[in-house]
Amino acid sequence: LQVDTIYHYDVTISPEIPADKARQLWKVIESTFPELAKNKIVFDGKCNAYAAEEMTVDKLTRKVELPDGGRAPAATAATPARQGGQGGAKGGAKGGAKGGKGGPKGGTAAAPAAAPAAAPAAAPATPTTPAAQTGGPPAKNKNEFTVKISKAAVIQLEELHRFLRREGPITPGCLTAIQALNIVMSHKLFSEMVSVGRSAFTPNNAQNLGGGIEKWDGIFQSVRPGQGKLYANIDVANTAFIKGGNAAELVAEIKNVRSIDDFRSARKLQKRDIQELSKHFKGCSFTVNHRGGDFKKKFKVSEISQQGAEGITFTQELNNGATKKITIPQYYAAAYNLKLRFPFLPCIGVKGRDNQFMYFPLEVCNIVSGRRYTRRLNELQTAEMIKGTCITPDQRAAKIQASFPVLDFEHNEYLKGFQMEISKEMQVVPARVLPPPQVEYRNNVSFTPQFGGWQLNPSRKMVQGATLSSWGVLIFENEIRLRRSEVDNFIRELAGTLAENGMSVPMRSPPIIYAQPGNVERNVDSMWTTIGQACNAPPQMILVVLPSVCQTYSVIKTYCETTHKTGVMTQCVLSKKILRPSKQYCGMLGLKINSKLGGINNTLSKTSVPFLNQAPTMIIGADVTHPAPGENRPSVVAVVASMDQFAFKYSGRIKVQASGAEVIDGLKFLVYQLLVAFSERNKTFPKRILFYRDGVSEGQYAEVMKTEVAAVKDAVEHVNANVKFNEPYKPTLTFCVVKKRHHARLFPMSPKEADRSGNCVAGTVVDTVITHPTEFDFYLQSHGGLQGTSRPTLYHVLLDENKFTSDALQSLTYRLCHVYARCPKSVSIVPSVYYAHLLAYRARHYQGGDFSDTASSISGSDAGNAPTFTTSHTLKNLMYFV
Repeated sequence: LQVDTIYHYDVTISPEIPADKARQLWKVIESTFPELAKNKIVFDGKCNAYAAEEMTVDKLTRKVELPDGGRAPAATAATPARQGGQGGAKGGAKGGAKGGKGGPKGGTAAAPAAAPAAAPAAAPATPTTPAAQTGGPPAKNKNEFTVKISKAAVIQLEELHRFLRREGPITPGCLTAIQALNIVMSHKLFSEMVSVGRSAFTPNNAQNLGGGIEKWDGIFQSVRPGQGKLYANIDVANTAFIKGGNAAELVAEIKNVRSIDDFRSARKLQKRDIQELSKHFKGCSFTVNHRGGDFKKKFKVSEISQQGAEGITFTQELNNGATKKITIPQYYAAAYNLKLRFPFLPCIGVKGRDNQFMYFPLEVCNIVSGRRYTRRLNELQTAEMIKGTCITPDQRAAKIQASFPVLDFEHNEYLKGFQMEISKEMQVVPARVLPPPQVEYRNNVSFTPQFGGWQLNPSRKMVQGATLSSWGVLIFENEIRLRRSEVDNFIRELAGTLAENGMSVPMRSPPIIYAQPGNVERNVDSMWTTIGQACNAPPQMILVVLPSVCQTYSVIKTYCETTHKTGVMTQCVLSKKILRPSKQYCGMLGLKINSKLGGINNTLSKTSVPFLNQAPTMIIGADVTHPAPGENRPSVVAVVASMDQFAFKYSGRIKVQASGAEVIDGLKFLVYQLLVAFSERNKTFPKRILFYRDGVSEGQYAEVMKTEVAAVKDAVEHVNANVKFNEPYKPTLTFCVVKKRHHARLFPMSPKEADRSGNCVAGTVVDTVITHPTEFDFYLQSHGGLQGTSRPTLYHVLLDENKFTSDALQSLTYRLCHVYARCPKSVSIVPSVYYAHLLAYRARHYQGGDFSDTASSISGSDAGNAPTFTTSHTLKNLMYFV
């Protein structure tokens, strides 16, 4: 990078348009205003443009027309439209009549692109007829835009270079410069491909995921500051897109029918089907195939009609001034000499001016590919996506190298304009492999794990095995499909395995009940009573058997953990696991059960984690999970904290806040509650706190320091205000941000330095060259590879009052990853953050669901009115969420 100055310009496009359309418009601007093309000015698709040379004028205004392949459609009807309604306003069908006039007689009048729906008789309607038909003045071209470009700032890159050389701090000017360079690098690619975030995607070699969804491959690219220089982070990317094609055929694929004709009688679309299709297609662009190849105008889907085309009528005005009711199939037969093959299918509704709608039969619509699918993939689609994206490190590295001809940095005129060169070679970075800790089980049995994992066996008994003496089995499955003998066989295997691994199981034949149809809560209460009577003790746990991960799971967890009078610990299993019991599965299930009942599965030797043993220490993990796009729910905050000297037992607290808000509101009181819980269990407050915070972007670090770090300090002051100490309580705090969602990948230099999966070995840490120039951060790959390419976790320290050395914090973080309750492995992210994830998603179940769009939801507009999720008093300090 050789330029010293970048000129920043504000861009305003009126009316506003999406980023992809704005980039198309920018190409037109470049061709009509030579100075933009000459200076190779780059544009972010929103409101920022950057140039390496200053423009001759500070302000520029142009009216620009974006070419379009077709004219606006003819008449529309005022909404709300009545599908199959009786009668209609005269004006609402005027354009339709005029369009129809030219159609059957072979005239030259432009026919409407779609039949207008009938308007309510009482509603006023205004005809919206193309000027070509009415002879009036031409309408304003809806593809004409006013573009204003004005000079905003001058960015001096010396400020950035000083930061990279560690001669100055990171400033807003540095961040702006990096943002500008990101736009420079991506401008050409984003203009040629479909962009999502910092990735660009192509439909070439798209993989069908089923349900009208397909996987596209893409390229991620980003400018990252390193130590002494800038780096280009290049990686492969994959995401789901809505398939393009004929809309009627896509509907058949989404609903998984053999033929479109199946919708005629055997598989009629129901109201719920229509709602699902509307959510799937809403916002997609489409073209029509009944206007000839020269008609290329694109429309946008607003809805799918509730009725089929044959049930939608409107009132058409005839040449003699009379009117008649006409259906959409009749209209297309008259206007286009087209007999609809599937008149029973619904129509695509397009919202026009004044809330008027036009309806297009599905069979004449071709969905344009290129719209990202933002809803949650179902189980089968997720499996297909994983299958298509799970590639070995060698394969990933090869795909990254193969992307360079597409990126074409050498011939990129925009990069040349900014005198920016990008190497094709991956950066070689020094790395260390941290030694694994000593993992300990009961009776001083200890060992050093290899490749990030170890096996469960009877010689490795749980450090502290819980006693399971009062429990029962509640089965939400038909007794014909899951016989009692099969359940008894599973219970024998489970109880035996639990005992082998160190738990005490006096009750080997717990009561078993098949749930009655109807109310889930009533079944739980019945099971609760039965356990109490059979075991003559308060129930400890209900083992719940479910046919699948379904809405029943959400109802059970919500009722048992937040509503039940005393709280009920539950462990859910799938019926397919009951049918084929294995000792390995029962062993893994036992880890969860023991943890939930207050036991300890394994610990680390005291010499492995001296930080935990030198003084009372609390490890905190925090996460905020947000609703999926389109869901009207608040965000959920989850904070967990360790409660013992081994950092094995955790307690958690949850709350909701405004939808999409990342910085935690009210963290003070969550941390205060956890500090009090720690003191009640240990008879002292923690003297050191290590806080791992997940999910914060770099741009939010300052706000997190200002708000969340201050909130932890305020929680400590709240303790001081409520508890008498000889000296003020003042624990030392280390606050570390944890990032998993990034595109940095570590590849071993040779097969000898790789594990069995071809990844870097567990414990690999990188803390130089590609890390932050001035602040304390590091990449840690703490898990052994299983399949695909492992992703290291980035840890970034914002505050360190515990005065860790680099090696001390890296080693502690890595070793903590070996104390995860759910499996005998070193996990990829520090367990406190994993538990915060689990707790946050448990709260999502409390919100109503299995995450399907049909599940109940609560408003995210005012988090103050949303549920606060009061966890049962008997469960709130146990690990019910694992």
